[in-house]
Amino acid sequence: MQWNEVTRIEVKGTQIAVKDAMIMLDGDATDPEWPTISCLPGEYILEINVPVPFYAHRARIRRIDSEPALGESLGTVDVDHAFVGFIDYEPFISAVREDPEAYEEWTMMELDDELAVNFSGEIEFGDTKLVYVKSGDGDGTYKVHELVDNDQTVGMECIFID
Repeated sequence: MQWNEVTRIEVKGTQIAVKDAMIMLDGDATDPEWPTISCLPGEYILEINVPVPFYAHRARIRRIDSEPALGESLGTVDVDHAFVGFIDYEPFISAVREDPEAYEEWTMMELDDELAVNFSGEIEFGDTKLVYVKSGDGDGTYKVHELVDNDQTVGMECIFID
């Protein structure tokens, strides 16, 4: 399978989450509402498998120095806005909690505009990033798996098209 690099993200926390890019996080939630992995801080790369132009079959985020294999199922991610986003969960939810009004405005304006013109990429919210890709057929429920290398979780993968 051929993977194409979209962007890189510096993970400072210990959890990466995948979510519908446009659905807002609940700042009052005590646990992530979306599939997550526990991970080590460091540089991670967002990659997509796009055998047909502008039609992603898979998206994954993995530690930069890893050669991962598909691991256990983490469940599914429901997409109602055609894009999945990956976030460094703890710093991102902290930024949301610091200024929920700015987060709401950012989601409705900057993020919405960004997704309207790009197939994949990254966008900053404060000092954090959301990295994203259009999800296969757009809206749907997609499988999410952990990625493992030497028995260690090093990322996660969304499967849009088997």
